Amino acid sequence: MLDVTDRSGPARAGKWSSGQTKVEFPNILFRSSALFPPPRYAELTVTGQERVEVRGAGDEVLAGFQHDIVRPLDAYREAAVAEEGSNAVVVRGRPNGPLADGAGELVVMGNAFELRRDARAFVETAVALREAAGHGRLIYAPGIMEPSNLAMLAYMGIDLFDSTLPLYQSVRGRVLLPEGTVSVDSAPWLAGREGAEAQNLEAVWKELMLVRHMVRIGRLRELVETRVTASPWMVAALRILDLEHYRHQEKRTPVVGPRFYCNSKSSLTRPDVQRFRRRVAERWRPAPHKKVLLLIPCSAKKPYFTSRSHRIFEEVLLSVPNSCAVQELIVTSPLGTVPRELELFYPAQQYDIPVTGNWDREEVRMVQDLIVHAASFGFTRVISHLGAESEFVGEVVDCVDTTQGMGTTAPEALERMRRELAAACEAAEKAPRAADRVEMLRSQARYQFGEDGGSLLDGCTVVGKYPYLKFLRGSAQLGMLTPERGMLSLTMDGGAVLLERDLNVVHMGDFDLGGNLFAVGITAADPRIRPGDEVAISRNGELEGVGVAVMSGDEMAEARRGEAVRVRHKNKRK
Repeated sequence: MLDVTDRSGPARAGKWSSGQTKVEFPNILFRSSALFPPPRYAELTVTGQERVEVRGAGDEVLAGFQHDIVRPLDAYREAAVAEEGSNAVVVRGRPNGPLADGAGELVVMGNAFELRRDARAFVETAVALREAAGHGRLIYAPGIMEPSNLAMLAYMGIDLFDSTLPLYQSVRGRVLLPEGTVSVDSAPWLAGREGAEAQNLEAVWKELMLVRHMVRIGRLRELVETRVTASPWMVAALRILDLEHYRHQEKRTPVVGPRFYCNSKSSLTRPDVQRFRRRVAERWRPAPHKKVLLLIPCSAKKPYFTSRSHRIFEEVLLSVPNSCAVQELIVTSPLGTVPRELELFYPAQQYDIPVTGNWDREEVRMVQDLIVHAASFGFTRVISHLGAESEFVGEVVDCVDTTQGMGTTAPEALERMRRELAAACEAAEKAPRAADRVEMLRSQARYQFGEDGGSLLDGCTVVGKYPYLKFLRGSAQLGMLTPERGMLSLTMDGGAVLLERDLNVVHMGDFDLGGNLFAVGITAADPRIRPGDEVAISRNGELEGVGVAVMSGDEMAEARRGEAVRVRHKNKRK
């Protein structure tokens, strides 16, 4: 049985239990033989020649299958062949449908070693195999793991690896490091030929411990971006995974997360970063009274409104009559553009980038496309207060550059910005600040839940001081903006709106909800739900509770074990 406890994109960590044995995954199956005894820290071993058996620390057999992976396998690339073993199924080729029920908890990628020659074929097979295996099975890729690629393999959804390649390389006189492979003869400070085996096994074990930790804290992607530079194969595999299998990653990627660094070009195509850009393009639009578009730079300090530069910009805005007519749009890489009302949403307040002032073509095009999209909503004036970036923005939209070569906080530049804003706002229809606050939260609700999410603010008033805002319909509070999570958190009254609109609804069985909701008690779930989303829990068509999703909607509907929803409020029954 599998209990997934942590998720980091397609990677996950948890417990695999069978009988009296319970082990963590991801994990390494250490070869166990007279020539290569397993190390003392091994949690799982793999034995046998004609038949392979996976054993726990107590020597209990967890799974077994025939060992005939060495035959030529090119013929299996297109049409998948599945051979069942004991609690295991060996799949060679790319499956195009779900595996049969009862095929076992362990799915072996039978042609993994062959596929390591071809990054595209490996990625496509790994993605297809995970879709076919579902969430309740482990995927084992034999013969290909080493310290440099372990993080990448785990990120692609591989749960189990083995020590075959590290042992083989030690016999060849090669020492394995997370940065790559070196000869023991050229690196005597690492290990002699006699110590290469222990060095290699310890290296993969330490890397596994690091991978588990990064999955646990939700930052495995960062580790992957540092590791893939060890080989062109991994760079190619990550690029293909990002550009051609975004949906596969995105539905498994939480909508909340920790702070992280965007230090490489591949950070531009992280699934959470891509999702933010796509949601802004698809879900965001300015409030009807916003007639002036103000483009401003990002800041190193997050959230932006806490930074010195943005506090200065805010002072200028507050000095302008009718400033509610201004839509602030923050220009940044890798997110492209961040509307002011979305500055708290993940990953806008979590990312950090190296700042050099240099933009490459891909970044420029990304920003230009999003600014053109924003400007298409019929603003009467576009004001660019970006500094050097005003040049490439001016190539795609008609705007006024208020910096004119000066710094964005220079007094002369700020005064020009104030004058341009005052003139533009004077010509715009006046909007009450109370209505502006309602529309700000409505925009957040659309971003978080989709178009129908804006109905959460129908007939509402907003109270509180930003960023701690509550929205009420009459005397009933529907929810509040929680800056710690960076999204709207709902009460039971807010959950009723989700249920009415059929947004992020989890359907449970007919039983009393005692605490958190587990997957075994779920009958169906909205496939749009992502880990970290706000959800409404329905029992027989009536609202039973609201909470935060731990799993995606797809996993909730499929899984039979594990915590699915952390319940915040529930229906109080007598």
